[in-house]
Amino acid sequence: MNCTWHEGRDAPGDTQYFLYWQNSREEEEKECELYVKDENGRHMGCHFQNVTIKDTVTYFVVNGSSKDSLIQFYDEYIDLYTIEKLPPPLNVTANCGGIQKDCIIQWQRPQISHSSKDRCFIYEVDIKHKERNKNYTFQNFHKKKRYLLKIRAAGNGCLVNTAWGEWSAPVKFGKNENQFFGLVFPTYFLS
Repeated sequence: MNCTWHEGRDAPGDTQYFLYWQNSREEEEKECELYVKDENGRHMGCHFQNVTIKDTVTYFVVNGSSKDSLIQFYDEYIDLYTIEKLPPPLNVTANCGGIQKDCIIQWQRPQISHSSKDRCFIYEVDIKHKERNKNYTFQNFHKKKRYLLKIRAAGNGCLVNTAWGEWSAPVKFGKNENQFFGLVFPTYFLS
């Protein structure tokens, strides 16, 4: 998890900031493990490793200290899943039949710490088709052309962010590597 903040408008030049967070009331408050510093050596961000999102509100506080002035703290309660950036779907494949003009495109859901349910995601395939399932039949396949496939996911309930996540790595399929044309298809929404 990466967090950033800006110095206060009137903060003295020697102000140093410290970030703490608490994932639940039962857990201990944790200080930042790895601070990101500006050109003056002030903490302006933090990187936490191995963060597990729980279905509870997380508490954050940024404290500041200065030998010249009192620095007002900033605190906020955040549902982390609402700001999480989803990783791309995994194991994206395109399996094109020999006689048929169809390709079965398959993938696995993004791996996140707080949801292992397939129903919690919707998907967008780079040919602009949104699909709740983990496969899609591409019916306009031409076996002499080369295609490029990417997929991304968004939350569909279950305390998963509804913003589109990162695209998967491109997967090439088809025969002729010298012919690649961008595909434009209508968008369909399935519920």
